[in-house]
Amino acid sequence: MNHGPTDTREEPQVATVRNPAHARTHPVDPVDPEVRFERLFRRHYRELYGLAYRLLGDREEAEDVTQETLGKLAAPSAGAGQSILERPDDEVAAWLRRVCLNAGYNRLRGQRRVADRLARLRRLEPPETSTDDPPLFEALRAEEQRSVRRALAALPERQRACLLLRHAGYSYAEIAATLEIAIGSVGVLLARAERTFVEAYQGL
Repeated sequence: MNHGPTDTREEPQVATVRNPAHARTHPVDPVDPEVRFERLFRRHYRELYGLAYRLLGDREEAEDVTQETLGKLAAPSAGAGQSILERPDDEVAAWLRRVCLNAGYNRLRGQRRVADRLARLRRLEPPETSTDDPPLFEALRAEEQRSVRRALAALPERQRACLLLRHAGYSYAEIAATLEIAIGSVGVLLARAERTFVEAYQGL
């Protein structure tokens, strides 16, 4: 007869966990916003810079977009009044990728240079200059990059984002979270993007 109170005493602790997968990344104890901002900045800077560079193909603009994206971490969420810093880490990561892509697209549209500024499809780090490559090889490589960028420019933005994210190494779950679509829709979207890309590339 003494078991009833003992059993119910544990229930509030279980109810505080929204999702077991978030238990590691969303601590119950609040973290100082400045400390969390610095941690997230350090954790995601390289990743976001790589994504921005693949989209824009320019070091300085990629840095600007990365800084702009991370700078929005301190802003409150629209309508909810909740800072993005208060969300679980996986939600923050998806939000940052989404903001980064949107910022990159805005720059491409604003400068009317979509075909010349899209990153190569392949997963790349910022190119290293080399004095060993002959001029003809450099010219051929540059022409190949321009062709890939023109083909990517023919894709709708969502297909382009899906293709870039997948070739940057993101999982289907991460792509779904970034694009805010069902995980089951990623494969279909990716297949359409690849088909559109191949058709555009072959038509150049």
